[in-house]
Amino acid sequence: MGIFQKTDAGDLPLTTQERRLKQRRFLTYGLATAVGMILAGFAIRVNQYVPASGYVTTEHYAEVRSPVVGLISNILVQSGARVKQGDLLVQLSCAEEQASLEESRNQAQKAEAELKQRETQIAEQKRRLSEDSAVANLRLQNAMSRLTRTREGMTRGLVAGSVLEDDQLKEQLARAELDSLLKKDLSLYEKDLTVLRQELESRQDAAARAEAAIRAREIRAPIAGQVLRYEFVLGELVRPETLLYEIFGGEKQILKLRILERHALRVAVGNRYYAWLASYRGLRRVRFRGEVQYLRNVIQSDGQTTYRVAFCSFDSQNHAVPPGTTAEAKVYYGKTCLWFFLFGLN
Repeated sequence: MGIFQKTDAGDLPLTTQERRLKQRRFLTYGLATAVGMILAGFAIRVNQYVPASGYVTTEHYAEVRSPVVGLISNILVQSGARVKQGDLLVQLSCAEEQASLEESRNQAQKAEAELKQRETQIAEQKRRLSEDSAVANLRLQNAMSRLTRTREGMTRGLVAGSVLEDDQLKEQLARAELDSLLKKDLSLYEKDLTVLRQELESRQDAAARAEAAIRAREIRAPIAGQVLRYEFVLGELVRPETLLYEIFGGEKQILKLRILERHALRVAVGNRYYAWLASYRGLRRVRFRGEVQYLRNVIQSDGQTTYRVAFCSFDSQNHAVPPGTTAEAKVYYGKTCLWFFLFGLN
């Protein structure tokens, strides 16, 4: 007979078969839980956003830059001022252009005076030619009449042959003189006037170009609105890429966002966003919402940063939001599963 022992310490220890069964159940439950969590992670959808930054502006908006390279000689408008379209904002130095304009105008005035003087001279010469032609024609008529009378007298034997020869010569000379006056080339006068007119037009064109160069150094407001001035001072050298002013016009406000180039392809028109404004942070933190209405189709740069500009609708929610207020935003571009979101696989 075998030896049988009984203890009062508790339940009997598990047999090897029972331990293996318990381990299998534990592994099965753990595996099922893991699979369930994985499947749940794929089933759970998470909103995805790209970061953006920008500022509030108005529907009518313009950036003012210098059209040419030049030194600032006068600043006429400061931040906060309201301007009309065409108002002068900044004057660039134009001493050389002004001198060129004065010289061109003087040359144009001189060419105009020469043209008028030559026109007067030609008019006088034509008048004299007309008078000389009329006199020559009278002399010819007189010579022809006298020659006719001489011939009649010659026929009657009242005039000598030498007289007839003299009258014939006088008639020929009068005719030659008249022919010479009538055949005078008047086109030479017109050629002289044409050359002088071309010279005058050339001087006037030079003056017009000088005036255009001066106007190009006048920086004017492209639209009406309120001005935001950037930092620049008298005597500073500015270039076409230098931003001098922003002008905000109209009543409707929009949000202008910069989206980094690496995120630009993810954003499309109609995507919604939410933003925080610098004026409403801390205890006054307010979340503003809207959607992308327009995307500029170029990639811009600011130093080493490249970005795409998005224009978005903006609702101030009855808050006082002045143009130029900066904003940090997140732009929605779609959904992804939880695991892709956690591990950044998009």
